[in-house]
Amino acid sequence: MVIYMKTRITAIITAIIIAISMTAIEAGAAEVSSSVAVSPKRLPKKKALKRAQNTGEKLPSSYSSRELGYCSSVKNQVGDTCWAFASLGSFETYMLKNNIYTTDYDPNLLDLWGTSQPNGFGWQRDVRESGSTYIPIGNFTSWSGPLSVEGEIPKYGVTELTYLGKGDNDAVKREIMKNGAVTGNLMTYGRGYSKDRNAFCITDNINISSGHSISVVGWDDSYSRENFTGNYLPQNDGAWLCKYSWGDKYNSNGGYIWVSYEDYFLFSSEHFDPSFSVDRVREIKSSDHIYQNEIYGATYEFSYIESDDITYFNVFDFSEEGNVLESVVFETLALGAEYKVYSVPLNENEEPTDDKTQWTLLGEGKIEHTGYIPCDTKNSILRRSKLAIAVELNTSGTDSTNCVGVSEWLREADTKKMFFIDPVQKGHSFVTYEDKIVDVKDFYENELQDDNGGGTLVIKAITNNKTEAKYLGDVDLNGELNIKDATELQKFLADIISIDDDAMKNADFNQDGKLNILDVTSLRKFLAKVNNDE
Repeated sequence: MVIYMKTRITAIITAIIIAISMTAIEAGAAEVSSSVAVSPKRLPKKKALKRAQNTGEKLPSSYSSRELGYCSSVKNQVGDTCWAFASLGSFETYMLKNNIYTTDYDPNLLDLWGTSQPNGFGWQRDVRESGSTYIPIGNFTSWSGPLSVEGEIPKYGVTELTYLGKGDNDAVKREIMKNGAVTGNLMTYGRGYSKDRNAFCITDNINISSGHSISVVGWDDSYSRENFTGNYLPQNDGAWLCKYSWGDKYNSNGGYIWVSYEDYFLFSSEHFDPSFSVDRVREIKSSDHIYQNEIYGATYEFSYIESDDITYFNVFDFSEEGNVLESVVFETLALGAEYKVYSVPLNENEEPTDDKTQWTLLGEGKIEHTGYIPCDTKNSILRRSKLAIAVELNTSGTDSTNCVGVSEWLREADTKKMFFIDPVQKGHSFVTYEDKIVDVKDFYENELQDDNGGGTLVIKAITNNKTEAKYLGDVDLNGELNIKDATELQKFLADIISIDDDAMKNADFNQDGKLNILDVTSLRKFLAKVNNDE
């Protein structure tokens, strides 16, 4: 097994801050020279941000969410906050397309959320300053937002999100048709705009540092190349319909601009953080709860261990809130990898046990796209205690690096000023390494010699407490009935082990209000009958 050191895995690339000035960002031990929008050191870049090949029905030559009435009004941004306006515009388009739109959302509140917090953690920026599309991604997937202009608590949360990169226009088009919009980034340069400001294109990798986030809401394969009357003329027809945030009076097209398919920077993961599409949104009900050890989302990938099979853990305390587990959401770039999700009890040191016979499989699948992946856990019943939720990734037979997202510190390379700080805590995240389960914070300190706090894994658990989690006979509270339940009940009656109140309710199998050997006998007979019937 080999550790990928940051200086080894991280190339110096442009990207990270949507700003007018040139800045350099240091991610871990590696420096990232940044000019515009988003993406310090994700691996592997072009391959990782590419969606799995889709061989479905043929795409139309043109499409417009605007014409279909799925777009909210064009706004006029304040300061360098295009990243907030673009991402919320795309979110509003998703909501309109899916007939669940309720209101416009407030980019000013998103901007405020993405600033340094009173405790010193979070994004180290002030309001109206340049930012990153990692900010809205973290906000949406942690259910911290989006927020309406009234500033109410979030009513909808994102549970699936797809990263997109340059080089696969069909993938981008399918996401637009499916979800209404894709949030993207490009370089903005006066000489790239047409005389009427309705079209834009830069065909060369020019050295400029002025980036802009936009909401891509359609395309037209026949949009004439002759419309691009700036300094750059594409070779072929075809353009993306993009919703800008410079007001509806900016041009004669109501603030929408056509960007050539041949624009050098749009969707580039080499110059920006990932373009993304919101894939799934759920209404947040009072009975719902999201367990997470970070709220800022993935700012990097935990890809430091060279192995095809790695298990990543986050520890949560399920003793207070709902223990009906609906789904687990995690971030990864490991396209094509097979995954399994487990609940894992803790040992006496409150660390995930390495005895896999005690792990309970909750769900499994294959990574079909990069980004935030939901795993349906089919309302599994969790023990009301501290548990680890584990994601095992196997990348055998793929070109992908084994990794999950991590909320990890970022620093400006030139000034050494921190750009992002995560409130990392020991005991929150773990990973398998050299046949052991080690604390991620310790891994950063001991294996990477990282004295900046390390990071927190992006694994989240969504539960509800709407339904009382009570299955008669389910003594070990794993949502299944088997001989282990009868054995645990027998051990409890013999004073060998203790069980909690929920387990005691389930243990009264014959419902006579008493716990005794009759419950063990009734449960064993029931299990024997079920097995014979099968």
